[in-house]
Amino acid sequence: MYYRGGSWLDFPGRVVDSLRPGFEERMPVVDETVDGARYLFDFLRMLQIDFETGNSRSIAWIDENGKCFFPRNFIGERFEDDSAVGEGVGEKSAKRKREKIEVVGGEKEEQEVSSSDKREDVSKRPCLAVNNVGRPSARWPNARLLGEGDTAYSQIKNFFLSGLKNVDPDATITAIHQCTRTTPIERARYEVFMRQVDITRTARGTSNTVYAWHGTSAKGLSIILAHGFGVPFEVPKPESYGVGVHFSPVGLPQLCAMDSEADDNGEKHVVLCRVILGSAEKVDLGSNQSHPSNVDFDTGADDPNNPKHYVVWFSSVNTHVLPECVVSFKASNNVKCVKNSICELISKMKSALPPAKVQEVENLYSVFRAGKLVKDSFVKQFRSITGDDALLSAIREIRGSG
Repeated sequence: MYYRGGSWLDFPGRVVDSLRPGFEERMPVVDETVDGARYLFDFLRMLQIDFETGNSRSIAWIDENGKCFFPRNFIGERFEDDSAVGEGVGEKSAKRKREKIEVVGGEKEEQEVSSSDKREDVSKRPCLAVNNVGRPSARWPNARLLGEGDTAYSQIKNFFLSGLKNVDPDATITAIHQCTRTTPIERARYEVFMRQVDITRTARGTSNTVYAWHGTSAKGLSIILAHGFGVPFEVPKPESYGVGVHFSPVGLPQLCAMDSEADDNGEKHVVLCRVILGSAEKVDLGSNQSHPSNVDFDTGADDPNNPKHYVVWFSSVNTHVLPECVVSFKASNNVKCVKNSICELISKMKSALPPAKVQEVENLYSVFRAGKLVKDSFVKQFRSITGDDALLSAIREIRGSG
């Protein structure tokens, strides 16, 4: 159901059927096109979000046992395309609408768009220029800078900070850019991605398209936005899951954000992408796998049933990944100091610990750095591995040399 005008209304059966596979697979967010209009269905926050305008409204459901699931607070923003949800296709096809759009030359023209052409028109919307009068110029190629007053800015900010706060509650977002499709190449990449969604759905029964984060350097980000992911410009880390392009789920931005490389301004950057997972197979940590193990798989994950890490192979990354926006942020000084201190401590202790203990400490730190272990638990396990005598000796040595 969706909330509008003070009432809860049923989604048409075709909408429910399209959302059911993602819901049953416990996907937190599903990207779905309804009669040509694109929406994000956020099951965790119980929201339907209009991708073009950023408007949102509450959703709810009743399970097979009759148990009701409703949000605490109801949001009922009206969508521009509400008729697409509440009316039948036959009724809607008789309607026509005049829209004013701004073309990439800056001139305006009127186009008459029939609802039967709506799907094609919406797929081209990202290619139209956005009125950015009074805004600072965008830093990245093929992207526009969002303002804090934009609804899309708020939605993306909430997605990002809700996860990052687990490891760095004082981190600050410095900019959010939305990817555009203003060039023929960018439009072609979008069309190729959408065709791949259909191809994967036909082959696997579901495309398993998710939103996921990718952390990179400023140089890497420029290459991605200008040329795509296809060129392996960064060497995979030993703690990676396979050899490819790595992502973390939309609800776990901290897993890639904290490993992003800071630029000269101290900013880090992550890209929110749409990723076609298709059939994902298990890939072990440190694996050298660089392609599907057989024809039954498309991508990889640390745990296909409860993934924290995705890997898309280089051979298919430009058809299976579509960048949507860039989040730039600065980590708090507290996090930087903690990490620097731990790295220095581990370095000092290497000579005093057996190789097996050193490896155990480094593995523990990798887990902590990825945001999967809280500070208190990390300290407790760290002391258990090293022993207090070796730990105190290393601390005294650091303080004495300082």
